[in-house]
Amino acid sequence: MSRKVWKAQLQLLTKVTKARLTARQAFMASMLGNVRQLLRDLPLRQPLIDHTDEEIIALVRKVFRERRAKRDSLLNRSIGGGESGSDDG
Repeated sequence: MSRKVWKAQLQLLTKVTKARLTARQAFMASMLGNVRQLLRDLPLRQPLIDHTDEEIIALVRKVFRERRAKRDSLLNRSIGGGESGSDDG
């Protein structure tokens, strides 16, 4: 890898660390950064992806927020089971 690529990756990792992402979020952000760099290295007239580090971090947060909301919703349904919470006994 060129020095430019390493510098860009290091900048992303620094921003991920400062953003205080969880381990899974940091891993996903790092992988997205790697994919972004690979796509930028393709010999194309226009890059296929042109997201900034901040946009990648925001995207990762959004994905995990949506996953958590969905998981919490499913959990609440399974715990509640459609009951009103009153006890017949």
